[in-house]
Amino acid sequence: MAVLLAPVFLVINSASATENDTDLYARIALVAVFALVAAALLAAIQARQLARPLERLARSAGRVGDGDFTAPSSASGIDEIDDIARSLRLSANRVDRMLEAERSFTADATHQLRTGLTGIAIRLELLERHDDPDVKAEARAVLEQTHELNDALDELLVVARKGSTGERSIVELVDIVDDHLDDWRARLDAHRRQLVVTNGRTLAVNATPGLVGQIFNVLLQNSLHHGAGTVVVLVEGAGITIEDEGHGIADADVASLFERPSDHRAAHGRGLALARRLAESDGGRLELIRRCPARFRLSYVSVHDLDGTVSAHPVSDGDRSTTSV
Repeated sequence: MAVLLAPVFLVINSASATENDTDLYARIALVAVFALVAAALLAAIQARQLARPLERLARSAGRVGDGDFTAPSSASGIDEIDDIARSLRLSANRVDRMLEAERSFTADATHQLRTGLTGIAIRLELLERHDDPDVKAEARAVLEQTHELNDALDELLVVARKGSTGERSIVELVDIVDDHLDDWRARLDAHRRQLVVTNGRTLAVNATPGLVGQIFNVLLQNSLHHGAGTVVVLVEGAGITIEDEGHGIADADVASLFERPSDHRAAHGRGLALARRLAESDGGRLELIRRCPARFRLSYVSVHDLDGTVSAHPVSDGDRSTTSV
């Protein structure tokens, strides 16, 4: 401030000794220019001093969002920014501990489940040697489902540890849906309900077959328990659409439809939240596109959009087919 005011005082003191107004105005203009330049320089220096720690803080926050919880602890010298950095560091450490505990629990739970499934599989292998052909066929079918459940546990464990899956490949959604239809035939027949599957023009997608199958099962399970009437499955483009003839989703439930239940002891309400999490970890998207009757869509990025090549499974508009189950 003294640097800016000193020239002003000098001009005022010298103004009494001169009678030339032009000289006085020139000096005042010079002081004004000097003051503006000095103020701009000081503002630039101050802004730079503030911007550097804020940039470091923004980079730290970005790394936390990407899953890197090693937030830096260097002080900036600005109390407000240091307080924010300290809070970010404490929050990152807390989230890291929570995720580590969750990973450990998931690993332990998966190990226990796999141990139990192994015992069941051994008994089923013994039943496969039974003299009754019906018993052998049933044991073989259940044994295959046990192996599929083991694979699903492996995929869920990878997602829990890494936040995403590393098993993506080029898959056909039609093939995955077809593989799961038989599993749902008996369940729907027991409730005297019909399943209609329509295949339109499809595109190959980059996804994990096991996770797509799990999400598909969750959506059909949701329609079976909470819906009514015919369940319609449309496989078209790079997605799967599922709807039924039930009363749909209440307005009050739409906002929290894909959220985990607040009560960890709740037995229901986790399926759709898990399905969305699995879809996002696999590069897909699960959304409610119509409330009443409920219509869900699971969509992925097609291989054509990823690399600009032609899809490996184009189906002409005339090849649309419908199957009733």
